[in-house]
Amino acid sequence: MRAGISYSVYMPISPSSLSTLPDAELSQPENAWIHTESVQGPFGITASVRNFDEVLDWQEKRRVLTQGYYRLIHPPRLQTLKARFEKRYSGYTAVFFTSGKLAAREWSDYASLSGFTGKTVQCKKLPDDPEAEACVLHVSDKNGVEAGVVLLKNLRDAAELHERNRRRGGALSVRNVDYLTGGHAEESPDASFQEEAAKILLRLASADHVLFYPSGMAAVTAALEQVLTSETPGIAVMGNVYRDTHLLLEEMPWADMAVEAHLLDTGDLSGLRKVLADPKVGAVFFETITNPLIEVPDLPEIVKLAQNAGKAVIVDSTMASPLNCRPLEWGADVVIHSTSKYLSGSNQHGGGVVLTRSPDRAKRLRQAQVRDGNELSPLEFPPLLSGLRTFSDRMPRFNRNGRALADVLRSHPAAGTVYFGDKSLPEWLTGLGSVVSCELKDRSQEALARFFNAEMPGVIKAPSLGSDRTLFCPYVFLTYYDKDAAYLEACHLPRHLLRFAVGCEADFEPVLSSVRRALDLCSAD
Repeated sequence: MRAGISYSVYMPISPSSLSTLPDAELSQPENAWIHTESVQGPFGITASVRNFDEVLDWQEKRRVLTQGYYRLIHPPRLQTLKARFEKRYSGYTAVFFTSGKLAAREWSDYASLSGFTGKTVQCKKLPDDPEAEACVLHVSDKNGVEAGVVLLKNLRDAAELHERNRRRGGALSVRNVDYLTGGHAEESPDASFQEEAAKILLRLASADHVLFYPSGMAAVTAALEQVLTSETPGIAVMGNVYRDTHLLLEEMPWADMAVEAHLLDTGDLSGLRKVLADPKVGAVFFETITNPLIEVPDLPEIVKLAQNAGKAVIVDSTMASPLNCRPLEWGADVVIHSTSKYLSGSNQHGGGVVLTRSPDRAKRLRQAQVRDGNELSPLEFPPLLSGLRTFSDRMPRFNRNGRALADVLRSHPAAGTVYFGDKSLPEWLTGLGSVVSCELKDRSQEALARFFNAEMPGVIKAPSLGSDRTLFCPYVFLTYYDKDAAYLEACHLPRHLLRFAVGCEADFEPVLSSVRRALDLCSAD
């Protein structure tokens, strides 16, 4: 470990110790909260807001969401546990991780990057007084249900460590929190759930090896760490990629190197040839369908160019799903899916997978995963498996409904550019999925607010995608709020873009009718 932090034996703390933490109320006053509603019960991974003013209040940091997308905003159960730790250890801030090992690794990396020189301790039990600037805790039971906690005296260190973890994907499952604090698991931890989920995914993706992670971004981070080395710190990125992937590659420092991301337009194959000639570039990364503009990179040609240059190909295929595209069959080395999305569909599972045909890559990924404790909770496999069993039946409806909404948007006078692929599909892609984006002809923020505030029965105003129920959010406004016009223009992203993550509803007409009525409110007088 770095920064002088060393753990020769990593001793877990018994979950029963958590019962000794004092009861505590959430620290914010009532008027500081935006009371959001879980899309799917106590383990929901996203939450809806009521109106555009709430979105603005959150972006301007005037109020705090009670819950949101699980990786970025603590669910209520985790917020309560955080309050209990901070009441017991006054003066410390608690930062949570999927495991104690991951907590130790991320804190060590952060400490090295930030120049931290204080004392760090690791405790075998909940300490009476940590007597250090940083304290790392590992809670675990015999079934492998875990939690990692770093207690920090410095608020700035805590905030930055939390931000680092939520972007890199080491989210603590709220099911783990519930279970470790005395709740009853929906299903007992059982390896058979993981085994069946693995068999289904290997078949769907035409893969030989699969590794499960606590989130899609944890899977992305793990895959990137295998190709970004001191010898090859460069990577070619084709087209828009998920905002947090951008952050990882452009803005968030890596512990061992200065990463250089070569950002290319989706179809810039000549630019890719030039970048691949650089010996410091070790891989190409892209999404099979870009989010949120629904662009489709030329997968076979990108693979061909990369293979000729001896570079690895990493594909995030979440937006396509393994029913619409199997990149490994076209020569990709690694494929990533956020299992929280289409594969689950339930809005109550968080996770990610890395799939490959290479035994060597799988071995190195697994070694790093075990070393860092970067694994999906055993409690997350039952809800994932439930979704996987119906996935092949649900995905064709996603494809159908996505195209139906795109047709409605294109025919409405209030809608401007619609992003959903106007060309025929290439042979390697059998469907575009169900994310549809568009601009209003009136590109003002006022028009965006008018649309957002419209009554839309059947449409949930919440982030995420791949949900069986249709979701809507102002994606660019949410995820790139801090970026100026020049940045967005360089990424070809309209600030007030509407993004629909269409569901797989069997009767989709009510959703279409709701969207039509909301658009009518935005039509020119």
